[in-house]
Amino acid sequence: MIKKIVFVLSIVVLVAFTTGSDNEKKVKILLVGDSTTIGGMPREVNPEGPHLEQMIEQLAIIEGLPAMEVVNAGKGGETAKRLLGSKHYNEKIKPVENVDYIFLRMGINDWFKCKDLKKEFPIQMKALIAQLKKDHPKAVVYLCTITSFMKPEECKQVNDLINEIGKKEQLKVLDIFTPYNQYLIENGRNSLNVRQCYLNDIPKKYHQWLKPYTYYRKGWGNKPSGNVIKVNDMSLDPIFGNIVKQWYYDRHPNSTGYNLIANETVKFLAEELSIQN
Repeated sequence: MIKKIVFVLSIVVLVAFTTGSDNEKKVKILLVGDSTTIGGMPREVNPEGPHLEQMIEQLAIIEGLPAMEVVNAGKGGETAKRLLGSKHYNEKIKPVENVDYIFLRMGINDWFKCKDLKKEFPIQMKALIAQLKKDHPKAVVYLCTITSFMKPEECKQVNDLINEIGKKEQLKVLDIFTPYNQYLIENGRNSLNVRQCYLNDIPKKYHQWLKPYTYYRKGWGNKPSGNVIKVNDMSLDPIFGNIVKQWYYDRHPNSTGYNLIANETVKFLAEELSIQN
């Protein structure tokens, strides 16, 4: 009888502990940015991940930080101007409740689309920051420098503006570019970028074999719709690196690149949380 009582009490304690941990309030983080924020393989190819938001959550636990819920609201092609007031903003960013921290990374598409980046980008970012603060008044907003997407001198132009905006708006800046670029210097220019090209760019004899890496991408701008190969590491470089001209063209982060971004984000948060406490 005593054994049964002890067993029942053990189950009650275990359930209470589990329920308590499940109901524990998590630190809520909102990621806002372009396609370099989305993270990981397309979800139609790999729905399980891990994606950028999941890596941040997992690394935070390992580092002993409070439990986190990371909402990824990244969207390909976004600029500060286009995002503000857009359907994506109103459906995926504005309605998110109880946000504690917002990481805002813009600048790559702005660099390509602004006629006068130095004049336009700060004005558009200021308006976007103001709207984020209005819609999420309790959240701390952080800016992020961009990844090494363009030439170093072009990235510097964007990142210098981001740092200037941070000073004027009194927002701290998470520097992604410096560790990202340093990794590229140490490990090779293509070590952090995804391998992505149209299936038709690859010899036909490989098409069936590459099916696990293939997904359909809807066209935009001057990019046509079609089947696309996406490989998130360097594993197929020995096969296609020298025979497919487009193999290294895409500069979006691969899994290693996103893991670096996640790790830098968690290190930044660890420092910020220690300061706040």
